[in-house]
Amino acid sequence: MRVLIGTDGSEDAINAARRALSLLAAPDVVTVVCVADNPAIATAGLESGFGGGIANPGDIEAAQTAAEDAATAALEHTVAALSTTAEVEPRIELGDAGHIICRLAEDLGVDVVVVGSRGRGAIRRALMGSVSTHVVHNAPCPVLVVRVSG
Repeated sequence: MRVLIGTDGSEDAINAARRALSLLAAPDVVTVVCVADNPAIATAGLESGFGGGIANPGDIEAAQTAAEDAATAALEHTVAALSTTAEVEPRIELGDAGHIICRLAEDLGVDVVVVGSRGRGAIRRALMGSVSTHVVHNAPCPVLVVRVSG
């Protein structure tokens, strides 16, 4: 069995991953992915179509590096917290988490995707979107959404 776990490195995400692994049959391969957002600075000032206010390449690169560093730390924290005999493949991706997780699920041919749910509620989900909701509706395989009580 091949499992894809999405994480942001939070304790909720780590607890969801642990819980999922305890529920699933012993996987052969566990891919753990942390998706870093594209830094807002990269597109700041482009919304209006007017020039000006656009960040210089050095600032964009610094923001990108910071995002990747944060994703690396989150990924390392999650992988270290998992206890599994499966082969663990850590990955960092850049972009929209829901879309990336669904693409990876298809590309890797995973049997199940695991994502946590923080239970933010309908209003916040409607305003901000939800990674777990997107994955449930778009993944090419079964999705296990683990709600961590708290």
